[in-house]
Amino acid sequence: MTNATGTMCAMKAPHAHFHPFVPAGGVGSRLWPLSRADAPKFLLDLTGSGHSLLRSTYERLIDLSSSGVMIVTGRTHAQAVRSQLPECSESDLVLEPSPKDSGAAIGLASAIISLRDPEAIVGSFAADHVVEPTEEFHRVVEEAVQTAATGRIVTIGITPTSPSTGFGYIRASESLGLEAAPSAMKVDEFVEKPDEDTARSYVRSGEYTWNAGMFVAPAKLLLSHLSANQPELHAGIMEIAEAWETDERDAVMDRVWPSLPKIAIDYAVAEPAAAAGDVAMVPASFT
Repeated sequence: MTNATGTMCAMKAPHAHFHPFVPAGGVGSRLWPLSRADAPKFLLDLTGSGHSLLRSTYERLIDLSSSGVMIVTGRTHAQAVRSQLPECSESDLVLEPSPKDSGAAIGLASAIISLRDPEAIVGSFAADHVVEPTEEFHRVVEEAVQTAATGRIVTIGITPTSPSTGFGYIRASESLGLEAAPSAMKVDEFVEKPDEDTARSYVRSGEYTWNAGMFVAPAKLLLSHLSANQPELHAGIMEIAEAWETDERDAVMDRVWPSLPKIAIDYAVAEPAAAAGDVAMVPASFT
């Protein structure tokens, strides 16, 4: 396998059916005026590396992938994304006509990939993370993929440093006993963005990790939870996905997308899946 710079890479994908994708949305409000609607932070080089956060994310994932990396972004960012990721094929560039929450973006990517590969394990990774060291990230993702292969939706847990209300919180207490993923734990509870008092109690207890916004899961399992909890959203993304490899792609997208419910994947899938016992967590020591 070659990496993004064209040099040979010895690392093999952790699973033959692993397909990562990157939801790259945002309106550029958090780092305004440096970040703006037409130049959200994932398109900027904020670390002085010479690469945007999106490019760095892509390069962090490409060596783990069995088939490339899909990007889900807004149509307004299409030209910039194509410029930064010229190796990304048009069929792997999913352009949203208008902003929606993560449920639609992650659901649609998973649906497209599941129709290409019925055995797919998908991975969703944010476009604007700075992760170091990459070797530890790869190790954690490999464990997450192996855990997902046992039929679970897997989150990656970060040790909290403050009672932040901007993160989801994961409580996991029991090892799954997986030889291929020794760190994997069964998730007892998943709580999306609690209030400050609740977050403070979670951090004080030492029983919770932050949800890093990374999900690895069998595509069929993720979609089945989406169907059970958000049937209208599931029906819409499946209609778009079924037209994806046809000449009707844009017409179906334009017709169906505006009607899709707006909901975060955490509420649509992660919380109810955790309640059903279908969520695991792999703790991470990368920053």
